Amino acid sequence: MSKFVKNELDIRLVLLGFWVALFSAGVGIGGGTIFVSIFISVFGFDFKKAASTSLAAIIPISMIGAMSHFIFLSHTPPLRYYFMFIPACMLGAIVGGKIFHKQKSTWFKFAFSVFLLIVSLRMLKVIDLSSLAYGGLQTILHINELPFIIFFGIIIGITATFLGLGCGLLIVPFYVIIIGLNIHEAIRLSLTTMFFLTFSATMIHRKLKTLDIIPLKSLLIPALLGAVTGASITSHLPAPILKQIFGVFLFVMSCKFIIWELFGHYKMWTVRKFSESLE
Repeated sequence: MSKFVKNELDIRLVLLGFWVALFSAGVGIGGGTIFVSIFISVFGFDFKKAASTSLAAIIPISMIGAMSHFIFLSHTPPLRYYFMFIPACMLGAIVGGKIFHKQKSTWFKFAFSVFLLIVSLRMLKVIDLSSLAYGGLQTILHINELPFIIFFGIIIGITATFLGLGCGLLIVPFYVIIIGLNIHEAIRLSLTTMFFLTFSATMIHRKLKTLDIIPLKSLLIPALLGAVTGASITSHLPAPILKQIFGVFLFVMSCKFIIWELFGHYKMWTVRKFSESLE
C-alpha cells in the first residue's frame, strides 16, 4: 500500500523533484539514476514502481529543460539526428515494454553500470578505454551513420523502459565522444529525446499497471521549476567545465550502481548459505 495520501503533498518528494531537476536539466540527463535509487532506498518502492515513477517525473524535466536550452543557447544540432534518433528510441521503448515484465533486470543494470564507469573515465580524460571500444565506430559512421544511430536509439529505448532512466547518461557521451557534437548541443538533443522517450515509456508502464500517480503530485511542479533554473545556470557555463561536471557525476553514479549490485548479490548469497546451513 502507498505511503502517500491523496491530495497531500510529501515535502520530501517536493524537495527531491526540485533538486534533481535543477541538476539534471543542466547536464542533459533526466535524473533517473537518482530518482530510482532514492525511491527504493528511502521511500520503499519496489523496482518496477520506482522505474515507472522515475520515467513519469522525467517528462517535465526533459520538456522544460529542452525548451530552456533552445531559448538560452543559439547552436542547434543537425535536425537529422532528431529525426533518426527519437523514433528509434520510442521503438526501443515499445520493445522494452514487451519484455519488461518477463525478465529480471539485474544483469542489465550491472552491465549498464560498468559501461557508465568506462565512459565517465573517458570524459574525465583519466583513461581512454571507450576509444578502444569505439575504435572503428567513427569510420563506420562516416560511411553510413543512419543504421548505427537507429540501432543505438533502440538500445536506449529498451534501457529506459527496463531501468526507469531517461538515458541522458548514455545519450550525451555518445553524441560528444562518437558523433563529435559539443556538450551544449548534446545536452539539447538529449533532453529533447528524453521527453518523447520517457512519455512513451510511461504510457507503457501505465498499460502494464506499474505506474502510481500519487507520488507524481508532489514531484511534477517542483521538477518544472528546477528544470528551468538548472538550464538557465548551465547555459552560462563554458563547455569544458560542463563536461567535467558531467564526467564526475557519471563516475559517482556508475560506482554507486556497481557497489549496489555487488552488495545485493552478496546479501542474496549469504542468505542462501544461511538457509542451506539450517537444512
